[in-house]
Amino acid sequence: MEISPKKLNRKFTYKDYLSLPEGERWELINGEAYDMSPAPSRRHQDITGALFVLLKNYLKGKECRATRLPLTYVFPAGLRRTRMWRL
Repeated sequence: MEISPKKLNRKFTYKDYLSLPEGERWELINGEAYDMSPAPSRRHQDITGALFVLLKNYLKGKECRATRLPLTYVFPAGLRRTRMWRL
């Protein structure tokens, strides 16, 4: 069962994001802060770690690269985010 993240009722800036409590996982989308799920289990980390190594080795010398999360990325103002999945 998927649970929606708790949404706070105010607009946040990147400066606000940097001051959110340590040890908690938050995502800022269009000025709205979302409390994300707790850290994944050890088994989950082991599996994703192994997949990451396979993907990283496959992409070696290619144009793109594999990155492990969590990763803080700030999108430039006006940039439209889209998700593209290719199998």
